[in-house]
Amino acid sequence: MTIGRELLSKRALAVVPRVLVLVAAGALGVVAWRVGGGAEPPASPPRPASAGSSSPSSTAGAVENAPVKPGDGYEVSVRLVEIANGARFEMPRADGARAVMKAHWRQQKPPFFPVTGDAARFVTTIALRASASEMQWATSIGNDGTWVPDARVWNMNEGSFDQREAFVSPPPGSIAFRVNVPHGAKLTFAEGTVNATDEATVFAVAVLDSKGARHEVYRHELQPSAARRWTDASCDLSAFAGQDVELVLSTETTKVTESPADAHKADRSREPVTSGRSYGGSGNGKPSPDAGVVREDALTTPSSPVALWGNPTILAKTTPRLPYNVLWIVVDALRPDVIASFHDDADDAAKHAAPHPPLEALLPRVPGLTPEIDDLARRGARFTRAYSAGTWTRPGTLAMLAGARSSELGIGTKDWIVTPSVAERFYGSDPPLVSLALRRQRMTTRAFVNNYFIVGYAPVGVDLGFERVDDHRYRTRDTFEITKSAAQWIEENKDTRFFAFVNFNSPHEPYEPPAKYLEKVPPPPAGPKDEIARLYMAEAAKDDEAIGVLMRKLDETGLRDRTIVVVTADHGETLSSAHAGTSGLDKMPIRYHHAASNYEETTKVPILIVAPGTIAPNTEVKARVRSIDIAPTVLDLLGVEHHARMSGKSLLPLAKGQADRDESDERVVVSEGRGSRAIMYGRWRLIVREGAARIITQGDKTREAEVELFDLVDDPGERRDLAPSKPEVVAEMKARLEAALKNVPVAGSSERQGALAQADAQSPPMLRLRFAGGPTSRRASGTIVIGDGKTKPKTFDVTPVELGRDAFRAEQGKIEVALHTSPSAAVGFDIVIDPPSTPVTWELWLDDKPWPEEGVFGGPFGLVAPILRKGVATDEARLAAQSIALPMIDAQRDVGLFVARERRGGDGEQGGAASDEGAEEMARLLREWGYAHGSNATAK
Repeated sequence: MTIGRELLSKRALAVVPRVLVLVAAGALGVVAWRVGGGAEPPASPPRPASAGSSSPSSTAGAVENAPVKPGDGYEVSVRLVEIANGARFEMPRADGARAVMKAHWRQQKPPFFPVTGDAARFVTTIALRASASEMQWATSIGNDGTWVPDARVWNMNEGSFDQREAFVSPPPGSIAFRVNVPHGAKLTFAEGTVNATDEATVFAVAVLDSKGARHEVYRHELQPSAARRWTDASCDLSAFAGQDVELVLSTETTKVTESPADAHKADRSREPVTSGRSYGGSGNGKPSPDAGVVREDALTTPSSPVALWGNPTILAKTTPRLPYNVLWIVVDALRPDVIASFHDDADDAAKHAAPHPPLEALLPRVPGLTPEIDDLARRGARFTRAYSAGTWTRPGTLAMLAGARSSELGIGTKDWIVTPSVAERFYGSDPPLVSLALRRQRMTTRAFVNNYFIVGYAPVGVDLGFERVDDHRYRTRDTFEITKSAAQWIEENKDTRFFAFVNFNSPHEPYEPPAKYLEKVPPPPAGPKDEIARLYMAEAAKDDEAIGVLMRKLDETGLRDRTIVVVTADHGETLSSAHAGTSGLDKMPIRYHHAASNYEETTKVPILIVAPGTIAPNTEVKARVRSIDIAPTVLDLLGVEHHARMSGKSLLPLAKGQADRDESDERVVVSEGRGSRAIMYGRWRLIVREGAARIITQGDKTREAEVELFDLVDDPGERRDLAPSKPEVVAEMKARLEAALKNVPVAGSSERQGALAQADAQSPPMLRLRFAGGPTSRRASGTIVIGDGKTKPKTFDVTPVELGRDAFRAEQGKIEVALHTSPSAAVGFDIVIDPPSTPVTWELWLDDKPWPEEGVFGGPFGLVAPILRKGVATDEARLAAQSIALPMIDAQRDVGLFVARERRGGDGEQGGAASDEGAEEMARLLREWGYAHGSNATAK
């Protein structure tokens, strides 16, 4: 049956608040599909693929080939790796694949979702080489010789590497899943092998439909020339929409059909790693013969294939739940003063007129150097006083993507290497990564980078939650490869809601810009006097041009108005001659670098956000902000709740001119470096160093600098240390730093009063639980737990409704419940929790029996919500409970638990009263149609 729109009375539509109508329309659409004609088995099965198929393409499907209607697109329905624990594996030759898998070191177990049993043996995150060759990195270290770093530790080899979540399937092998096929579904995946092969590998996809009939919907032979890399493919599943089916991925081997000439021409799978490329230094030392080189004989010698299914994902054709795509662009080491639109002429003049001018710490404004970024600035909001939470790439990247400093997440910023125990704690802590948050919102997530710190198979980095990472690691050609990969992927995924993270690297030393970009940097006085600074600015111009390519791709695909664009940097760069010298920590240079210093120029970054229809064009924000504020801003723009552990604050109120006051001196900035921390507050900047980082050598002089204090008004280039003469300011700033590291305001300070006022103005959501037992009194009991091992509540408050206070006992994060329902009114509790995203779980009993799954209802209309049976601990559960009011509950008729997660304040108060006559009529209609509560399914 189908629910027609004519059933909704004009009276109900006229009175029900607009938000309720939208929620109801979505709910009815889902219900109509699941129980109506759309869910019936297809009239005829799809035609099986030809057994002789030789190209990775899907079988013909009308839905997949039809143009996407306005508002329609694809979003992730299910990632098969995430349901691997429920899959059936048949891998008779699994033991024979162990030697090959052991030889491939670029892999790790998926860190953010558990795999157990057979799944633990066959699920991996693995990077295959995408380039024709791989070069062992080495560097000259003066007369001491040449350092050849072990790639398995430092991950520095040159080449392109494509990391994906994957199933390992040595032929013959099969993996079977029980899935419900959504509307317009297609399966996307990649074929690959870990090793060079002497046979062709057959990849096949079959569906056992709801009647038990088998349909092969995909078959392709992967020839040996395509071994050891990924080949993308997809197949149409739309003919099975609405059915519960068994989806089977299988691999087998067959004879090679490609010609020897084709195999020789295309084969890249047997090239070993080339060793010995050396960069930098003046020494003539030579590496030892095998220093740092990884042997791959087990992978390069042709043998039986060890097959891989990369990122197998079912996409559903729908109106995506999130309103925008996200294109997040990072230019490594980009300072904001490289960008003309980030300059303020009056501010620059004031700095040059200061008692201690900034020298090279302030670059001159060069119009036309970065025209693409300047164009984006005209389209959105630019934050001209923004600072990174890290002085080098790993903490800087981690902080911006997590909305929290690296140390808050348990990963120190002094050591290059992340120990296994630290990595394990990080992965197990449910880190607040925006990549994970958007992944849970059914976005496709992918990174295009030159950044070995964001993959976890080598201990120098950690996995940051992307489904796929394209890592193009080159000295100079990385910008071209990153841009090419990202632009092609945007084109291919223009109909799929996505989060693309693009990380360029050109302004990072070494500075070797092509001549055409160096020509854009004028000689002094219009350009910088320092030649290295000129090279640095030219490198930025190179990446700006690449950004323009991506923007034109958004225009070509019609995505410009549907994509949030972020441009920022992981950290700045130290260019001032006042900061020359060498750190005692690893003897690292301070000038023309970043990791060993922590000056303002080292941490100041651009932040630029374009959000069509939300942020006004050409908005300039001069308030002081942090890189940890970007992630909560993006989530705000998408309507996704912040993770409880994000310490950053959304920039949206500032961008929209809605902040209560100028926050320029209220948002405390903390930056973490290698052996150093710095805090900026008001006009002061304090740097605190520890260990060997305190030792600074400049020429033939060595000094120890445990603490440095700078006045940024009189000394904007941080040339004059005031710590010895202003101990009282040092003491105050140290106290502020200690408080900031704990994320608490200093007692008695203005920011503490502001925080209290803001807390009063922005009340967290209220979790409203109501129990109804129908015409008879029923006993409800159990335990409600606030928080878990990873996230604890700061505070929570419980208010009983139609109950005495003896109906519950709250202590130490638990609420013990023992009550009886009443036929005269629904009873329960209102719970307010800070932070609001703290998970809430419960174990409840009805008449001393486990609470029935069909007796839990969520949202504004009390729709059946089994996902809420155990609590509100996931994004999906929060979405199911989200409402502006409790549903209409008939205490004499209804039996069940009703859950509403109600936002307070703002627009949500309008028309949200439960007594609204339109809402009452809508609830009545839903009950009559059988889609909401009121059926007495759990009555005695």
